[in-house]
Amino acid sequence: MAGPFGDTPIGLSSQILNLASVLMRKLHLKVPRYQRPYTWSEREVRQLIEDLRRAFKRGATFYFIGQIVLVKNRGKLEISDGQQRLTTLTMIMAYVRDRLPGRAKHFQQLIMDGDHPRLILREEDASFYRGYVQEPGQIAAMAKLPEIGIESKDLLCAAAQTIETELKGMDDRELDAFMSYVARACTLNVVDADERGCAQTVFNTLNKRGSPLSGADIIKSDLIENSKLSDAEAEAAARKWEQTEAMFERENFAKLLDMMPFLLTGEQILSPGDLAAMRAAVDKAGGVRTFLFEQLPRYAHALRAIFAGAVDVGSASAEVNRRIRMMKQVEEWDWAPAAIAFLAEHSGEPERARRFFQALDRFTFACELSVIDNRVQQGRYSRAVTHCDDDKMLYGPKGALELTDGEHLKLLATLNKSRKRDRQRRLLLIRLEAAMPGGHHLQMTDDVTVEHILPKNGGAWWNERFPDAAMRTEASNLLGNLTLITYDQNSTAAARPYADKRKVIFNTQGATIYALSRDIVPIEEWTMRAIEERHEKLVRILCEDWGLIQGGGQGSQAA
Repeated sequence: MAGPFGDTPIGLSSQILNLASVLMRKLHLKVPRYQRPYTWSEREVRQLIEDLRRAFKRGATFYFIGQIVLVKNRGKLEISDGQQRLTTLTMIMAYVRDRLPGRAKHFQQLIMDGDHPRLILREEDASFYRGYVQEPGQIAAMAKLPEIGIESKDLLCAAAQTIETELKGMDDRELDAFMSYVARACTLNVVDADERGCAQTVFNTLNKRGSPLSGADIIKSDLIENSKLSDAEAEAAARKWEQTEAMFERENFAKLLDMMPFLLTGEQILSPGDLAAMRAAVDKAGGVRTFLFEQLPRYAHALRAIFAGAVDVGSASAEVNRRIRMMKQVEEWDWAPAAIAFLAEHSGEPERARRFFQALDRFTFACELSVIDNRVQQGRYSRAVTHCDDDKMLYGPKGALELTDGEHLKLLATLNKSRKRDRQRRLLLIRLEAAMPGGHHLQMTDDVTVEHILPKNGGAWWNERFPDAAMRTEASNLLGNLTLITYDQNSTAAARPYADKRKVIFNTQGATIYALSRDIVPIEEWTMRAIEERHEKLVRILCEDWGLIQGGGQGSQAA
């Protein structure tokens, strides 16, 4: 019975459901056209599977993965928030369905409602997803597809590869039990709204309003109040904590605390804000007094210098800050604990810092370019943290930051291949610009975009000079065919002839001419040979900057 002020607002409801119940609702789920496409990388897919597997192995009653927001529209439930998780979970289910023919019908009912998909992606990806994921027997083929050049589809294929890699070690019986657990115990808070405006309000409130949640206050209270400090020590510790916290924005201080168990012990924390893991790491690394008065302030100053781009390592400062600025453009900051640990101990050793950050820079981008097996990345970063003062452990045979012969060759092959993914291509061009003589230190947020001198889609003038369509497509995405210009310049250049493009690049008033563009000044005709020779030159510059080949290796440009 409703109270004097009513109960649930009209047009809005919320309930806790497991994954099976979400997928088997009467109205099917649809990703509307205004939503972004699938964006999860290998990292997010792997993390989801690892989290689910840990919950399964410890027999957790449920595993909560957050809220999804749905809005009713034309007989479907539009997903306002939650499509990345639902898309990935459906792919995991499809993998298990295809692996276990005897259980295929059982799991397929969660994927398809007769002839109708229970989850419908954006129009651009819906038929691709249905053909390879929702129709039985095709997800293994999807995992083997070559790069398509459409980012959302390439990421879906990469997700299929990651799912196969992560789950192939389970035997059939365990895999069946695991998937049944996920369908039953993977839990979501489902918010239903009758109107898009209402759904958007809920989404914004859940994600943006109020102070960002952090375990900082709880951790502070536990460490100070429950560690047998004297009253004077507790007051001094509280002041020290507050001074350290004031150095950062709230969410950045929370990031530092989340890194602390890894920094102290080299052991990855299972979930952010895990108080037990934090306390265990502090005890293992010397106790509360050491942590509060020595370790936390020292690590905090190192991280603050990284955020500010003001790391002081003497004569190596310019080069090290250049490398850090480039690593900060990578989406995941897995490199940061190793950098913090090194700076906290060795900031007064310029040559040692020069070598360490060259190796960390190289290893970070090798991870970003999928050269380092994702299953060993965390372990090698952990070794870099715990052995940052032992050069043999860092650079010797099987060193944490040293590329193996196979990884070295794979990185070279990756740099030499045609680059079709927009973000990765742009990131690599920004990194290459920073390695060139007189190059700029750009950020991913700057007004800078990738210009294909030979256009990706050709054009009348270009097709006459590059008549082979397949060769033209491949050559257009090589590093040797790319440069950096502003978004407005890119729109103006379009598919114009080479001479006209040069005018756009070099004669646009107020536009910066980057080192990558200055490099094409002496090239009067844009031919396949010109692309190949420039490509070889650019790859060499980057490899020299990373110390992969002789000729540079200490930073090939003035910082």
